[in-house]
Formats: sequence, structure tokens, C-alpha cells
Amino acid sequence: MIASSFVRLRDGRDPASRLQTPGPMKRTFALWLLLAAGGCGGGGTTHSIAASEFQVSCSIDADCVSVYEGTIGCCGGGCPNAAINKASTTAYDAALASRTPQCSPAPPCADFARPICPTAAICDNGTCAYAQLGADAAASD
Repeated sequence: MIASSFVRLRDGRDPASRLQTPGPMKRTFALWLLLAAGGCGGGGTTHSIAASEFQVSCSIDADCVSVYEGTIGCCGGGCPNAAINKASTTAYDAALASRTPQCSPAPPCADFARPICPTAAICDNGTCAYAQLGADAAASD
């Protein structure tokens, strides 16, 4: 307390009084905390997707497409890790879009395109199945 009697702000206030006043920095920090805690909208919305929600039956490999299955983050899904019938692609895309949380601020998102995630979908005994391509298979494509 001795130091505060010698030091005064330009407006004559004691520096300790700044700690009691909600300044712009404190308000900004509080706003940031609110955004971090509740920045991903869609209260009550499921933020996951499963291949089993869609048609997975098939006759040939060409009937199947690779999709992401699991928890959906701000950037959507990740690399494909499951497979569905291509006839369900529109329904899958709509479900993925509606379940993707809207985060604020939006993070930078990677494009999970073919070079990053070399995958394939095959028809295995009448059911679409996911197949990760190895380095040799990806290079021959």
C-alpha cells in the first residue's frame, strides 16, 4: 500500500483501482471465454455421423464411396474411414453439413482431398467396405 500512495495514474486514481473496474481487456477476455465455451453452435444437435445410418448394400465396387464416420468438428469430418452406397451420397452430405458445428472464430481447415487421404470403397459380400490405399496403390492411380 505504501507504493500506491506514491504512484498515481494520469487521472489521479490509484493503480489498484484499475483492477476493480471492468476495462476493455477484461471484457474482451470474458467474451473470448464465452466464444470458446459456446462458440460451436447447435445446442442439442448431434455432432457425429455413422455409415450405418445410410445404405451400405452393394453389388459391385462401383456402388460404394468412401466417407468419414465419427465425431464431426468445426471443419467437418476427417479422412474417410467408412463406406456407403453412392446412392446415399446426397443424404450423407446433407447430414454431415447439418451436423457440422458452426465455430466462431472459424479455425483454419484442411482439405481432406484425395492426395491427403488416399482411400477406396469396395463391395465385400454385398456390403460397402472401406479400404485404405497403401503407398503402392496410391502411386498407381
